[in-house]
Amino acid sequence: MKRQNEKIITSLLSGKTAKKYQGKQVVVCGGQVFVFPKDDNKSKEMLDKLIAKYPNSTPTIAFVPRQGTYILNLQK
Repeated sequence: MKRQNEKIITSLLSGKTAKKYQGKQVVVCGGQVFVFPKDDNKSKEMLDKLIAKYPNSTPTIAFVPRQGTYILNLQK
């Protein structure tokens, strides 16, 4: 993953994101953020278009929690 995409994902998960991304799955590709559709067929089409448009970038799917939401992380 490129450093630019890492910075975007870190900022999305920090809790200081725009409300339009909170509580949704997003795709980070080519240094941009796209809201992931809920429909499986549309999701596949979107990923195919992003891969074609940004061939040197790997799309990364992430869930952006709402502000004040805690995510449980268990480690052994």
